[in-house]
Amino acid sequence: MRELLEQISAYEKKYNPEGTVQGARTAHRMVAEDVKKLIEAKKLDPSRISLKALWEATVEKKDLSENISSSGFPTIAGEIISSVIIAAYQAFPKAGDRLVRTVPSRLKESKIAGWKAIGKISALNERQPYGQVLPPDEKTATIKNQKYGGVLDLTKEAIFFDQTGQLMDDARQLGEEGARFRDEIIMNTVCDVLSQSLSGGVLYSAGNVNLITSNPLGTTGWENAHIELLDKKDDQTGKPIWVFGEKPIMIVPSGLYPKAWKLQNNETGDLGTANRDRNMAQNMFDLVVNPYLQKASSDWWYGGFNRQFRWEEVWPLEVYTRVGQDTSEGFGQDIIQQFKVSLYGGCGAADTRYVLENNA
Repeated sequence: MRELLEQISAYEKKYNPEGTVQGARTAHRMVAEDVKKLIEAKKLDPSRISLKALWEATVEKKDLSENISSSGFPTIAGEIISSVIIAAYQAFPKAGDRLVRTVPSRLKESKIAGWKAIGKISALNERQPYGQVLPPDEKTATIKNQKYGGVLDLTKEAIFFDQTGQLMDDARQLGEEGARFRDEIIMNTVCDVLSQSLSGGVLYSAGNVNLITSNPLGTTGWENAHIELLDKKDDQTGKPIWVFGEKPIMIVPSGLYPKAWKLQNNETGDLGTANRDRNMAQNMFDLVVNPYLQKASSDWWYGGFNRQFRWEEVWPLEVYTRVGQDTSEGFGQDIIQQFKVSLYGGCGAADTRYVLENNA
């Protein structure tokens, strides 16, 4: 902490020898950039920084309590806390990322050409024009994008009582919650929990030929699903779509995890020692548990998820900060600084053939 305070003093002397507002801002920005690099290189532990000491050095000793924006506190503290939030977001396990293709978007509602509408590539003679393989307009899917976020306050009490550790823990939890929340959106979408995954409507149905009923999880159930996917064909050309360009993924609720793990790893069939038949499902798929499903559910999903689902990303998780003193809310509640976490995106299906839902 002492090194950080010495660095702030040195930068102010270097970049602000005449004591101007612009010079102070430059010095504070340079310190914040160095702090960010040190944190990213793991040479500076945010939990070992005292916000109280930082406040005393940059605000109280300079008599800037009534004009915090002119001090180095908002810029430096903002960089420290923002780094904790972003690091926690990036480190949090994201099973959902394996289930979608992330596509940049600039729209509130994305209209996607359905892959199942793509035509065939054919042989051409010399000077023969190329045929169109672009999807026709009627084969489209729609994904609605939405903004999500929350605010974390840094109060005068938190600084006065030097609750830096608690604040850093709150910042970490905020970053993790951003990642968990996005993961929940993806998980709910790929399992069509809200019956809205296909352009706001039901995804898995007999009409879409991606629902297998009376097919409980087990050796026979897996064989049924595996063969069904291998038989999927392009509705324009009648050719196989080869859904297993990647190893398929099985999604199960927590209650089916033990059975799914045995199916994935056992060398013999699932009927115990009396059945010495080879387990064809061994190492044939990756396993993902959806913790947001009911534990007792007997439904399970199987296929190439990232071929069927998209995460439309308008912007990834970002952190914004402002001085609380500049707002009426901050003035009335002794909020020194606020940190806003925001992400904007949406998840949906662009096709219907690459994943199957199975019901017992």
